Amino acid sequence: MDKKLKRENKDTVIIEAVAPKDEIEKVMKDAAERQPDADEAKIRETALQFEAMQLIQEAVTEEGLKLAAQPEMKFKDEKDGDVLITLTCTLVPDVDLGQYTGMDVLKEEVSVSDEEVLEFVNNEINSKELWEAVDRPAKEHDQVLIDFVGVKDGVPFDGGSAENFPLVLGSHSFIPGFEEQLIGIKKEEQKEINVSFPEDYFEPSLAGAPVVFQITCHAVQEKIEPQLNDAFIEKLGVENAKTVEEFKAAAKHHMHEMKEQEAKNKQALEILDKAVANAKVEVPQVMIDQQVEQELGQLKQQLQQYGMQFEQYLEMAQTTEEEMKKQIEPQAVMQIKQALILIAIAEKEKIEATQEEIAQEYELMADAYRMPKEQLQMFISDDVIRPQIVQRKTLDFLTKNNSK
Repeated sequence: MDKKLKRENKDTVIIEAVAPKDEIEKVMKDAAERQPDADEAKIRETALQFEAMQLIQEAVTEEGLKLAAQPEMKFKDEKDGDVLITLTCTLVPDVDLGQYTGMDVLKEEVSVSDEEVLEFVNNEINSKELWEAVDRPAKEHDQVLIDFVGVKDGVPFDGGSAENFPLVLGSHSFIPGFEEQLIGIKKEEQKEINVSFPEDYFEPSLAGAPVVFQITCHAVQEKIEPQLNDAFIEKLGVENAKTVEEFKAAAKHHMHEMKEQEAKNKQALEILDKAVANAKVEVPQVMIDQQVEQELGQLKQQLQQYGMQFEQYLEMAQTTEEEMKKQIEPQAVMQIKQALILIAIAEKEKIEATQEEIAQEYELMADAYRMPKEQLQMFISDDVIRPQIVQRKTLDFLTKNNSK
């Protein structure tokens, strides 16, 4: 398609092109084969959007346009069946960098007191559940390691079996009557218990059904009360920390590293804020709206995870969606400016991500997600990884060149 580009203003470019009738019909035919149940209007809309996206890709590649958001698309039918496509493109704004080095921002000195270490250590040991085997019948609040097979009408049922399952008696994690019948069981003892599933059990085939569980007990364990002594610390199995003093030393080192990283992050943010304040950039409203919608979408997802609807949240906060967008907007503008200025500094200082750094990033992510690197690369492309590395390296550059 032959295209015309017209700069509306410094942030906006209008692209016009005519999509020929025969080309549209060809794309519609291909779309109809992929979507046999779609109506003709929907197929035509898909075809026109495809043509528009091709036009956008050409403009980005050939003209070097940097789009701030998805262009606004308009389609106008011509008399001969051709379609005039008009794209209104908002461009990433130019950044006029001010001073971004030599600002001498001080990093806070960090320290960890003995009181902080003691509090941390006590919280750590109180959060651990340790069990040790005992040679006696099980009682309430003991933990038993059991194999069990659930049988209904003489046949084992799905989901009713497990091996070496740790069960705390009195935790009420199994159906009523199950745990109570294990009181008094001993190591290596085998036992059959008879129970009935609740009438409202989620699996209809088991709801209200009487069943038999065949139990083999491998261990009876009692909980070890947390104590700040060498014996308890050794049982925690922490590498290179077998005594209280070694555990405290390891805790202090960990806490110091955490505080040091927090101080570095705070310093980097202060440097970036100064660089933003020294720069000049006008953020287009479309970029702000897009960022606000993204922030709002993340909030809605978080609320869903806690089982709350967005409308309920608005009611509790005594606000409206529009008011919330206005509250989010200043932070959204700052985030956009920070991103734009980091990109501008990276371009000016020729900061790039090497292939070795990208490969290393994939290795780290593969370890974190516990999946093969090759599989991860199918979901996350270099185009996602590269900007993250460049941003990180640019922040490191700013810290190095602005630290006092």
